[in-house]
Amino acid sequence: MGLLDRFRSFERPDPPERVTLEAIGFVRNDVAKPRPHGWDSVESRIEVRAEHAGRLRGLDEYSHVLVVSYLDLAAEAPEKPSTLPVEGVETGILATRSQLRPNHLGVAAVPLLAVEGTVLRVRGLDAIDGTPVLDLKPYLPRYDAHPDATIPGE
Repeated sequence: MGLLDRFRSFERPDPPERVTLEAIGFVRNDVAKPRPHGWDSVESRIEVRAEHAGRLRGLDEYSHVLVVSYLDLAAEAPEKPSTLPVEGVETGILATRSQLRPNHLGVAAVPLLAVEGTVLRVRGLDAIDGTPVLDLKPYLPRYDAHPDATIPGE
């Protein structure tokens, strides 16, 4: 793209209503069943598919990584709630960290312990063994940390 291309008009095409994603890897740990708490000390391996090996270059220089996963077991859950009780208050599902979301995506910022070939070792990832990983991004404090952020009740 040349300098002049930035100033040419652009008309965005209609966005798709459906998207198709492919797992770039899978979570491996000793957690077999979803649970709401107790993830802080869980160490997981993210086994990245071999064809993505070159895409990991430089990731080992970061202390933390953002992991985007597909919470596949939630997709088969019989209930699809619009709200959930959170500390006694009925709360919209999108205002929670529940896996029962419309698209069942998990996003977690976790310490990156090591990159060993195509395997990342992380701690605190709230995903069970076999969870598909859709994307990895380096955690960038200047973009991802918001010290003035607030949450209800605190």
